[in-house]
Amino acid sequence: MNRLELLNSLIADTQAVKNEAIRFSSLSKAELLSKPSPEKWCVLECIEHLNIADAHYIAQFDKKLINAPHSDRNDFKPGWMGNYFVKMIKPKEDGTIPSPMKTLRKFIPEINVQYDTLSKFIEDQDYLIDTLEKSKSLDLNKIKITSAIGSIVTFKLGDAFRFLIGHNQRHIIQAQQVLQQMEMVS
Repeated sequence: MNRLELLNSLIADTQAVKNEAIRFSSLSKAELLSKPSPEKWCVLECIEHLNIADAHYIAQFDKKLINAPHSDRNDFKPGWMGNYFVKMIKPKEDGTIPSPMKTLRKFIPEINVQYDTLSKFIEDQDYLIDTLEKSKSLDLNKIKITSAIGSIVTFKLGDAFRFLIGHNQRHIIQAQQVLQQMEMVS
């Protein structure tokens, strides 16, 4: 993969995710907190789950990229583990979600009405876009990022970006589906 093509694609994907979150912010609190069933998440729970996961990767990016040397290397070769996790998490071209999975306890969202979940998420997407832009001069193969599930899984920087943004896309689709299900109930 070409580094700039990959990063530009991920920037576009992140901008689309951010735009959808901005659209969600125009909804009422009742709409954002409505659930199609007790065991399903509401829109704000989907977004808060993303805030929890994004926080881990943002901390990793802050730590690893601050002193990362610039590189002339223009290619990115996904790692086998990175590709495996991206294929499991990223929505398919038709918007369907592959591989339903159980959420680890530390990623289960709790909604605090005093906290602006959507504003935080939108702010984090701006941070990701900025980080992707800054990464256009970095070696996406050499920099290693520890996954949110622990040091047992480490990603190349390019794979970490692909995984995180695929995860964001996955749960934005989930939030959209919640709204569609709630419209059908109304």
